[in-house]
Amino acid sequence: MRYKVLGLAVVTMLMSVGICGCQKASESSANGDILHAKDSVEDEVAAIVNQSQSTTQNDVQEINSVIGTKDNVIRIQAQMPDVPQEVKTIVLGENETLTKDVLKEFLGSETGNIKDLSEEAQKEIEQSKAENEQGEERAVFSIFGNAPIYKLSDQQKTASFSYGTGAYYQDELLYEKCATIYKSADETVLEEADSKNIYMEAEKILLAKLSKIGMTEIDIYKITKYQYESVTFYEIEFTPSYDGLGVAHEFGSIASGEIFLLGTAWICEESIATLSLDDCLGKVETQEKCETVLSWGQIEKILEIYLNSGKINGSNQAVLTKATFLYYPIYKEDENKLELVPVWHIYTPMSAWMENEELTQAFAANGSIWSICVNAVSGEIVRSE
Repeated sequence: MRYKVLGLAVVTMLMSVGICGCQKASESSANGDILHAKDSVEDEVAAIVNQSQSTTQNDVQEINSVIGTKDNVIRIQAQMPDVPQEVKTIVLGENETLTKDVLKEFLGSETGNIKDLSEEAQKEIEQSKAENEQGEERAVFSIFGNAPIYKLSDQQKTASFSYGTGAYYQDELLYEKCATIYKSADETVLEEADSKNIYMEAEKILLAKLSKIGMTEIDIYKITKYQYESVTFYEIEFTPSYDGLGVAHEFGSIASGEIFLLGTAWICEESIATLSLDDCLGKVETQEKCETVLSWGQIEKILEIYLNSGKINGSNQAVLTKATFLYYPIYKEDENKLELVPVWHIYTPMSAWMENEELTQAFAANGSIWSICVNAVSGEIVRSE
């Protein structure tokens, strides 16, 4: 599908110019005193984290901040996000409930003439891995989960489970109908504030399907309408949600050792044409309540510390326009677990700055951040780009 090809192109381009996520800035000072510089910043951040919350509550609706001085500045103009009263740290593992019987229910065959294509699908995956290993330019990526591939089809619909953490579904006739207009259709991104009914209906349709595999809550962050002549369909982009908190999703590149929970769907005629769940179905194994969560006032002070220390760079010519409070997934590869930690994510959407030459130059001029995730409990930078 076109959106997958586009996403790969963006990732490739960003990796080629060195915009990589999850890489910490140098912790050495000008005189090379690495430990001193590190301890100094950590101590300053710890002091902010441990300060009284009473004077730094989230009591504003609009964020209009200028952090730093001269040219090394982070400017933020965004809506204040909702911050839950209770936030947890969650650990996800492989979901053993994703069996063939559940897949049959997920498929929802109306003919009953179901074929088990699991063995063929598993062989295709193994062949693809082998070809990748032998290629001159190998794709390096991580896989969350170890369960086998399951795939069922009745020739009208196809559904699969992968690794005990992902799923796929497609109605062949509806998909072909949408695909025929995809390249020629008018494309409109629908803002939630202006299209609440469409967002609510899309969520209702998706959850009716997703509930069959135990997914009862999602966070839809983007809906794009495609229309050509008499055909209209909607592309839905979403993540799982846990007690009202979605998962961070706006990133420039994904490297080996990183796992991100991404859901996409095409919906038309009040039915699902295709649905993809990448790493979205991990089973909650543990939950631990966070005793305290950093307020926006504390986040501003912490950003200033990182800015002054050289851990991040800013630009007076660029503005970060989004502030969200979400979960960030940290993959524990040795344990094959995914830890979700709450973060403040401040960024300018990639679609906005990549289409604006001045903004692109502003962010690129001195390696200025366009996206940063700060752990909402410890104040640590978990990702910056």
